[in-house]
Amino acid sequence: MLDTPDGPRCPAHDPTRREEMRTRAKLGAARSAAVRGAPNGVTPIDWPLAHGGPPRDADECDTVASWALHAVATGHLDVKVSREIAVMINAKLRAKKEGRLAERVRELETLLARLQASAPKKE
Repeated sequence: MLDTPDGPRCPAHDPTRREEMRTRAKLGAARSAAVRGAPNGVTPIDWPLAHGGPPRDADECDTVASWALHAVATGHLDVKVSREIAVMINAKLRAKKEGRLAERVRELETLLARLQASAPKKE
């Protein structure tokens, strides 16, 4: 807290720092606009998948993750956006893995049922 003539204030609400805070807000808005692709000197990099859609398999997930890493490192993508991309990629990969496991379990259950049906009956 800072003591001001109007009483104690946090640095963000100190009237003597009003212009500094405005400048910071404008810079933050410009950075956010750049992430969305606004024409302010920063050109966002293109989506890495030729089909333009979401990743379809593990290789495409890897491509998107690498793209996001590069985009963050070069200042073309906000860290928060890249974090959300990572969360969605992980969810997609987990769902695919669980789907494959479920399919294998169904195949094994079918095989087991066939083996049990063809096994000689115990008397």
